Amino acid sequence: MLNNNLVVLAYANASPFPYHAWTPLAILSIGSYLEKHGLEVEYFDERIHKKDHFRDLVKRKPLLVGLSTMTCFQIKNTISLAQTARFIDSDVPLVWGGTHPSMMAEQTLESNYVDFVVKGEGEQTLLELVQALQAKRTEYADIDGLGWKKDKEIVLNKDRDFLDIEELPFPYDGKGRAILLEYIRRSDDTLENIGYESSRGCPHKCGFCYNVYFHKNVCRVKSTEKVRTELLKLKELGVDKLTFYDDTFLAGRKPAMLEILELLKDLDFKWIANVRINTFDLDLINKFKESGCVYIFFGVESPDDEVLKYVQKGQNRKMIDKGIEVASQGDIPTLYSLLIGLPGETEEQMNRTLDFADEIRRRHPGAEVPIQPYVPLPGTKLYKDAVKHGFQPPTDLEGWKNFTNDEVRNPWIKNPELLHAIYINSFMAFRYDRFLKNFWSKIVFGPLHALSLWRWKHRNYKCFFEIYLYLTYKRTGRFFIMLEKLIKG
Repeated sequence: MLNNNLVVLAYANASPFPYHAWTPLAILSIGSYLEKHGLEVEYFDERIHKKDHFRDLVKRKPLLVGLSTMTCFQIKNTISLAQTARFIDSDVPLVWGGTHPSMMAEQTLESNYVDFVVKGEGEQTLLELVQALQAKRTEYADIDGLGWKKDKEIVLNKDRDFLDIEELPFPYDGKGRAILLEYIRRSDDTLENIGYESSRGCPHKCGFCYNVYFHKNVCRVKSTEKVRTELLKLKELGVDKLTFYDDTFLAGRKPAMLEILELLKDLDFKWIANVRINTFDLDLINKFKESGCVYIFFGVESPDDEVLKYVQKGQNRKMIDKGIEVASQGDIPTLYSLLIGLPGETEEQMNRTLDFADEIRRRHPGAEVPIQPYVPLPGTKLYKDAVKHGFQPPTDLEGWKNFTNDEVRNPWIKNPELLHAIYINSFMAFRYDRFLKNFWSKIVFGPLHALSLWRWKHRNYKCFFEIYLYLTYKRTGRFFIMLEKLIKG
């Protein structure tokens, strides 16, 4: 018998690497909103639950199964969940949401494993769909933000206006609390794995980012009082370290930052955030340190003003140089992300970016400088440019599963193996201390780290056997973590 009040929300594994396991706010935020409106919600998170848990939830005949996914490895695992649900109950509606279904709604709906797509922010859209299904309606044209099938024809309703962010419930209330407590319990296995959202959207217009399409450059920041209340709840639940999921921490609004920094200091949190590099002066970065900031992420992308203008980064080399000068004095572990393989990029521009990584490391010793190949994401401003340069998008949903920095091969790149090697090399050389310096470093990662530093220094990627070790680790990383725990007792 159909459980007319039960909604199952599922989050498939989004990465083969265990350190990428963070609390799934994509479903927790929606679930807490549904619970607030009287619905029963159950969660499946593939990083912490066994597949049997998902099967058991589907056997309870929920009103629908919601599946959230990004454009990456996660799609493959989300399809697997959808197939499992279809096998157990062929009638249960499968509702897809998240960044990829939002930006490729029509193609997503072409899949036999998709009945509905929630475009953009999902809380109110999913609630209205639930209410329509409870009423046994078959017409959904009045539900903004919904994609659906009418007599096998795909219908995309108009986009939905954004919710008042002040009205969003705390995501770890209700059933979400059990998810949070499990991540706290596993905190030794993953790094900074508790997520918190103090804002939605980003005021900037980077051409490679999903934000321009998904949030339409609308940026909403929670009030200081709401952030205070929610951080106090996190502290009471036993959280002492967290990652701000904000695309840009508090949208870069300095007055809001100053208030929240004092609160974070008072509550003794250790925390991580993504910040624009031109945000800081020395006084502000010292306040970040005093308030418990243990890691900052900067999206620098390129040292080349022409490239920065092309990707619409909204910053120039002068700003970046000043930011490095300030950040290097701040005594906070810092990551500077660089981007290569853009449409139309010359070999000279790419080499300047590689040389800039060395410059950053000289000016800010110990900084992490990952170098990532460009990935054409649907809905982004550079996507059309990528198509003009010969990129051929996948023709179905499953085709997007390999669109990650270590998988995509863009046709304008003459030597894709080189970019792949640079990506892995920069990770092994510059991110070793953060992610790989553990028990296994004595056996595998330590020697590879030394080799990676040599390769980087000499730009020597001949006989790059590390690629095979990397792919093996992708498949067995969780096994190594489990074995390490057993050895340590």
